[in-house]
Amino acid sequence: MISGMKSESSRSLLLALLSKPLFSFVMALLGMSAAYFTTIGNIKVALAEKAEIVLVEAIDKRLQRLEVLLAEGTIRKDEFYQFKTDVTARLARIEFYLSEQRRER
Repeated sequence: MISGMKSESSRSLLLALLSKPLFSFVMALLGMSAAYFTTIGNIKVALAEKAEIVLVEAIDKRLQRLEVLLAEGTIRKDEFYQFKTDVTARLARIEFYLSEQRRER
C-alpha cells in the first residue's frame, strides 16, 4: 500500500515538474507570437500612412504645376479636363484604399 502511494506521488511529482516548464514554454511562445504579430501590424499601418502621404504629395505637386500653367495661360481646355479626370480617379482610388484599410482593422 505504501509503495503504491509512493509510486503515485512520484508520478504526480514528475507530472508537476514536467507540466510547469511545458506550460511556461507554451506561454512564452504565445507571448512572442503576440508581440510578433503586433509589431507586424504596426509596421503595416506605418507603411500605409507613408504611402498615403506620398500619394497626397504627388497630387499636390501636380496641382501646383497646374496652377503655374493656369497662371501662365498655357493650358488647353482638353488638358485641364484630362488632368481633372486623372485627379478625380486617383482620389477615388485613395478613398477606396482607405475605406478598405478601415474595414480590415
